[in-house]
Amino acid sequence: MKTILNSGLIVGMLCASLSASNFDIGISGSEQGIDGFSLSVGDYYRVPQQEIVVIERSIPRDEMSVVYFLARESHRDAGYITDLRLHGGSWWDISLRLGLDPRTLYVIDSHRYNSPPYGKAYGYHKGKKHRLKDSEIIELVNVRFLSDYHHISYDEVIDRRRGGERYNRIDEHYRAKKDRPEYRNDEQHDGRGSHGEKSHGNGHEH
Repeated sequence: MKTILNSGLIVGMLCASLSASNFDIGISGSEQGIDGFSLSVGDYYRVPQQEIVVIERSIPRDEMSVVYFLARESHRDAGYITDLRLHGGSWWDISLRLGLDPRTLYVIDSHRYNSPPYGKAYGYHKGKKHRLKDSEIIELVNVRFLSDYHHISYDEVIDRRRGGERYNRIDEHYRAKKDRPEYRNDEQHDGRGSHGEKSHGNGHEH
């Protein structure tokens, strides 16, 4: 009960702060707005922009997709999951608390990358005592999100990550690409992804 009250208090305070401030909910990286990456997360998970602003002000932007991924998988409120994180829970422990199995939940079946944290059921095959680090879970969830949202392969996202690109820059690149007339025409004609391939077959619903 105390945790629920704390969660409600935090969200309430954030909402009050939101209403008292003149936030620019545009594509911005300034202190007056949220960047396009957070908006893409909200669009993918079909979350109102106002809620995105509240959550994004509470935790690092790179972890936004983890919050909503777990909310979707566990059918729990994003505010509750955010509160668990703010109270110091690791993403591994939060997953367990939500009744999810992190050994099989965070799976990126790459065709080219088999080193940790990639590879089919990496956490599972390493045994019950193995725990994925927070940074590994953040990486796996964001690779999944960017792949699904932009209709590109896991490997294409991983290639860019290995090249040093941050998640928001990868998202920005493909959002800009979607705005090009030739890209929209190609998708209308044959339903292809951004690099001329059919759906990458990750098997995730949008």
